Amino acid sequence: MLLLASIAFVAGSRDATAVTVVALLLSVCVSAAFELAVEKASLPASVAEVAAVALAAFVPGAYVTLPLVCYDLPRLPWRATRALAPVAALCATLSSGLALAPGVGLVAVSALASLLSLRCMAQLEERRELHCLKDDLEDRIALLREKNAELEDAREFESRAATLAERTRIAREIHDSVGHLLTRLVLQVEALKVVRRDDPSALEDLGVILDGLNEATSSMRRSVHALEDSGVDVSVGLHGLAASSGIRDVAVDCGLDAEPPAEVGRCILAVSREALTNAARHGHADQVRVRVGSLPGLWQVRVASNGMVPVDATGLEERGMGLRSMRERVGALGGTLSVRVEELDGTRWFVVFATMPRHVTLGEVA
Repeated sequence: MLLLASIAFVAGSRDATAVTVVALLLSVCVSAAFELAVEKASLPASVAEVAAVALAAFVPGAYVTLPLVCYDLPRLPWRATRALAPVAALCATLSSGLALAPGVGLVAVSALASLLSLRCMAQLEERRELHCLKDDLEDRIALLREKNAELEDAREFESRAATLAERTRIAREIHDSVGHLLTRLVLQVEALKVVRRDDPSALEDLGVILDGLNEATSSMRRSVHALEDSGVDVSVGLHGLAASSGIRDVAVDCGLDAEPPAEVGRCILAVSREALTNAARHGHADQVRVRVGSLPGLWQVRVASNGMVPVDATGLEERGMGLRSMRERVGALGGTLSVRVEELDGTRWFVVFATMPRHVTLGEVA
């Protein structure tokens, strides 16, 4: 629109010269360059705009550049340049010898160009603020979703942990109450067999009862062991150990492709518990990384802690740090345990690493 206004001034001017046409083309080039450099606040573009204002104000016939130049002036980094628009329009009117009507029109179009530029700047600033608010809102929504997912995971872990704890409690209660009662009945029947040893028919009946009691005891033990084994969940147990360790930052990575057998799960939890206890009590660690993984033939657990890490890990088993008991637990399942010191990014880490073969039970090892 402003370019059309400038062309209209050239077309309506009876004394248009080559200077007028060249000044118009030059103003178009300067305005286009300024559009490309305005976001970077380029000094050469700003100097070119000021030079264009001086050209329009003091060179006769160059007044046609004012509409485009006055649109760019408010966007210069210096607020004082905004006052150049009306001054340049008056100087151009006087230097070009324009009549009253064209002079008033030139001043009006220049002022309108400046106002239009200010209006566009305000709208762009509002749009920029809206985009910033939108981005901030999206970041907050993403953060809330992340926190909500963490809360959901924590609630799921707590619910799972409560369920497993209840199963373990029920198993122990059955073992302590029903198991004790069945054992007492077995002893009583054994005593009755001794008392009635001279009565063959009574001995036969007592034998049948004793066989039933022994079968009930064995069935009860199998059920209790199955219920207790189902109460072992490695992921839940590791997160529980991390929460109760007293260490500021404990990261748990449980990348198991399947839940390990109960005896392996108990061993993993026992190794992790002992390693966390040592890290807090002896190493005074504030960061621990616990990772449990599985390979096609192995179960693995790795616990790395910082803090007061020794230079060499040899001879630590003889100091009573619980490494001996961990090695015995792992060895009972046919596995191996190693301790070493690793250095990563200038920080020493004390690493406890245990591997246990898959599909190997405690009975097979014995």
